[in-house]
Amino acid sequence: FVPLAALIVFTLARTGFGRLLYAVGDNERATRLSGVQYWQVISALYVTSSVLAGITGLLYIGLIKAPSLSLAEPLVLPSVAAAVIGGTSIFGGRGGYTGTIIGALILTVLTTLLTILQMPEGARRILFGLIVLFVTAAYLRIVEER
Repeated sequence: FVPLAALIVFTLARTGFGRLLYAVGDNERATRLSGVQYWQVISALYVTSSVLAGITGLLYIGLIKAPSLSLAEPLVLPSVAAAVIGGTSIFGGRGGYTGTIIGALILTVLTTLLTILQMPEGARRILFGLIVLFVTAAYLRIVEER
């Protein structure tokens, strides 16, 4: 995990492709008007994301040893919550992989704490949803003040 995370952070921060990703995410129209072939950037992103998701899926199936279409369903909301806690805007154009890693670590500590307190899974999902709503509302308030 750590070498892949370091590679992604390096790619986003230090390469032209990373800067193009942020440019397309921030304002697709302005990026297109500046001469960037934005559809190539988006296509490359989807291909890279698909390959990484496929590898992750294979590793996860190997860990669980029971393939199922709904295998990762319980991971969706915590994944979104980790990204939002890490500062990634669900509206696009803001965020980064480093913040998402920090958000995942915070969420892991929170999940461990809730497990120690024996909080039911349903209550955890409600808490994660409230976290996403709270952080999104705070982000919207900050954007409106600008």
